[in-house]
Amino acid sequence: MATNKTNLSVNKLDFDTIKENLKTYLKSQDTFKDYDFEGSAMSTLLDILAYNTHYEAFYNNMVANEMFLDSAAKRDSVVSIAKQLGYTPTSTTSARATIDISLGSTSGMDSSSIIPIGSKFTASKDGKSYNFINLSVGTIDVNSSPSVSDLQLVEGKRARFTFVYDAANSDRKFIIPDKAVDTSTLTVRIQNSSSDTTGFTDSWTLASNINDVISTSKVYFLQEEEDGKFEIYFGDGAIGQALVDGNLVVVEYIISSGSVANSIGTTDATGGRAFSYGSGNTVVVKSPASGGAERESIESIRSQAPRSYQAQDRAVTMEDYKSILVRDYPDVESVNVWGGEDNIPPEYGKVFISFKPSSGTVITENTKDSIARSITNNKSIVAITPVIADPDYIYLNINTTVSYDPDKSALSENSLKALIKNKVRDYSDNFLEKFDKGLRYSKFIKEIDDSESSIVSNDTDISMEYRLYPNIGKSSSYSVNYGNPIYHPHGGHIPVVSSSVFKYLDSTNVERDAFLDDDGLGKIRIYYSTEGVKTYTNLEAGTIDYSNGVVILNNLNVQSLISDSFLRIIVEPGSKDINSARNTVLLVDNTQSDAIIISMKAVGVADSTTSSSSSSVSTSSSSASSSSGSSSSSGSSGY
Repeated sequence: MATNKTNLSVNKLDFDTIKENLKTYLKSQDTFKDYDFEGSAMSTLLDILAYNTHYEAFYNNMVANEMFLDSAAKRDSVVSIAKQLGYTPTSTTSARATIDISLGSTSGMDSSSIIPIGSKFTASKDGKSYNFINLSVGTIDVNSSPSVSDLQLVEGKRARFTFVYDAANSDRKFIIPDKAVDTSTLTVRIQNSSSDTTGFTDSWTLASNINDVISTSKVYFLQEEEDGKFEIYFGDGAIGQALVDGNLVVVEYIISSGSVANSIGTTDATGGRAFSYGSGNTVVVKSPASGGAERESIESIRSQAPRSYQAQDRAVTMEDYKSILVRDYPDVESVNVWGGEDNIPPEYGKVFISFKPSSGTVITENTKDSIARSITNNKSIVAITPVIADPDYIYLNINTTVSYDPDKSALSENSLKALIKNKVRDYSDNFLEKFDKGLRYSKFIKEIDDSESSIVSNDTDISMEYRLYPNIGKSSSYSVNYGNPIYHPHGGHIPVVSSSVFKYLDSTNVERDAFLDDDGLGKIRIYYSTEGVKTYTNLEAGTIDYSNGVVILNNLNVQSLISDSFLRIIVEPGSKDINSARNTVLLVDNTQSDAIIISMKAVGVADSTTSSSSSSVSTSSSSASSSSGSSSSSGSSGY
């Protein structure tokens, strides 16, 4: 039988092409050259061959994909490859809160009274009850109420599991049965046997750096198994102390609810306490629950494993810091790190770290201390001090007039406005709200233009808003950094700073509804308005650096706030593009009714705008508009 191997075609692997290639091959040799390949018997055989070939090709392709971190789709495969890089995915993490307790009774208490580990505290959120426990002893101060201060609570339910080590069973695995385990709460103890408790009081530690592990180190190792559960394993006597036949392994941990318990305690107040403990006791929240997170996702493992391997658990470069922090603190949406030489003003010998948590706006003081200790201990360069900086949130207020052709749209004007507003929100969600994510004006206005085919153009103004939480009733100084230049075409230009209203005592000690503005020459002023006439009560309330975008308020004494729990300070940016540097995060507040103002203008109709959405950009803008009226110097005697 003669065959023509030059006619072999293997360039395509779909079923139909494989079958056609088989036919072509059979026609190129002598035995079946004139056979009717569409006949039922031969066609069925070719179907089987094509199916088998296609099946093998598909299977081999899938197997090949699962061998590489970039292309693997199954979690088991991604975790296995990450293990080769020395990376262990983070588990579900419990939310943590800090509280003070005032106990209702002193009966039976003395100076040795405590709240034992594992005491149960309860709280609720969205109609669901959550359990919190303390992992450290709460020492009761019987001389003060009695009370307990700064007790940290962890959300979840305590669990305990024991294993017996059998030296004859080399395949035995110590697998934690609960997928929702918070591995940061693991306590592992090894006692001699089920009847001999010797060794139970010694807690073994998780091995973090194999270079520090010797043959007698009481350490355990952790890895994620194929079904998503975690396995504990021990050393072999060379790297880490080995177990002995009959040893009892006692594992205690917290079963966590993850991120759903975050923010419990934010509404804590007298008459409505978030946490309860026993009867007759008062629990006061010092830091609301935060830090809860779900187990690490496949995409996060895919991204973090190579970075962690590159960092080798050291903090030298900025990427090293980011890799370690994202790995150890899963409740982090975005993290930024910069050297002290890049800070404003420069602070040499320091590294600055800023977190944007997934829940809330800032991390707790306890978490900050934990991060600083973690970085300092055996990770960072000696003499480099880590400093945790809270994010500076700059809220962008959008005021846009959209021109459209009503003949080209099937939507009503209100529906079109809703569509545009959703487009702006999507832009904020997708392109802002993280460190180093700036607004590019040309791309932003194109997003508005592309909202619907009837839109012809848009004229959009953007202002920057900082939300200051002042010390009510106390004279304090504040520094507000917008991270961008503030509009200032020339000295003495009309005010570009405005604010929301706040209560302020003027020079005659009369409480006024006051506002902030600038004089165009670098000074911040305080004024109140009467029938459109601005009366300045303080002409030197602070300074403004237009070039660097910094506003400093000196000895500002806010008596109270009216519309919000914060003072809104709004400025005009000096550039169409707005940047995000260091700890600045840009975002659009979807909850603020005047954050997105949309006016519609039909093409060919002069200034056809909606009545309900053509209001000012913010509450302070309306007050700022009154600045165009005449000014009075009658209040100038108080500065």
